Amino acid sequence: MNRTDYFALADELARESGVKREFHDSMFVMQRERLWMTLSHFHVWDLRGKNVLEIGAFYSYTPFILRQNGNTVTVVEGDDPITYPLKPMYARRGIGLVFADLTASFGNPDVTKHKLPFPDSHFDVIICWETMEHFNFNPVGVVKEMRRLLKRGGFAALTVPNRARLNHRVQMAMGRPIGVSIESYYTFYSHPGHFFGWHWREYTMKEFSELFARENFTVESAEYLTYFMNRPNKSCVRSICESIIRLVCKVFPSCGSVCALMVRK
Repeated sequence: MNRTDYFALADELARESGVKREFHDSMFVMQRERLWMTLSHFHVWDLRGKNVLEIGAFYSYTPFILRQNGNTVTVVEGDDPITYPLKPMYARRGIGLVFADLTASFGNPDVTKHKLPFPDSHFDVIICWETMEHFNFNPVGVVKEMRRLLKRGGFAALTVPNRARLNHRVQMAMGRPIGVSIESYYTFYSHPGHFFGWHWREYTMKEFSELFARENFTVESAEYLTYFMNRPNKSCVRSICESIIRLVCKVFPSCGSVCALMVRK
């Protein structure tokens, strides 16, 4: 599948789901370059006949591509009504869907509750892309579960935003804060249920790799990806700035946008 086909498939699936156009635009169209880059980086197109678990697929439409290529696919999502239009589409294509309150499970002080509802050594592949930064609990339990669920020789393809990306370095050098603002804490203080929108914890590559290495995963690759939002009507100034950032990240890869990790059991 090439880039054009992927974008066309996503638009077709959005129409089938009946999701509001503004949701599709904000949740996929704005992010599609990042998603395309990630899919290509991990060679998802090459997966055939695998049992795949994706944690936090949201509106990437990745499960549909995996299923179309002959894989068995299961999705774990937070129970957010925004994702409900995808439920009947998953069902029609034989994609398993589990809504899980990860905060309630993995945020529980009783570590015996840190479980996902699948048997040991069940999956060939686990995908978790830009999801772990949204965990407002200790992530070790999820990493342990990934290892339990993977078959021996299976792998996990993982990404998180790079805590040391270029714009963060510039902001900190200027004395400006990074991450969630205090104002946001107050705005969402009485939000019903768990709010998934914040990045509670981002990682440097060293931290992200260590998190999995300490659970006896073999780190097969640890690379940086650099991308930009697909903004409509991009100004010349923004385009020039993006070109400069790409150049800086090419010379200094650790300034890239995303940490992309491939680990194997």
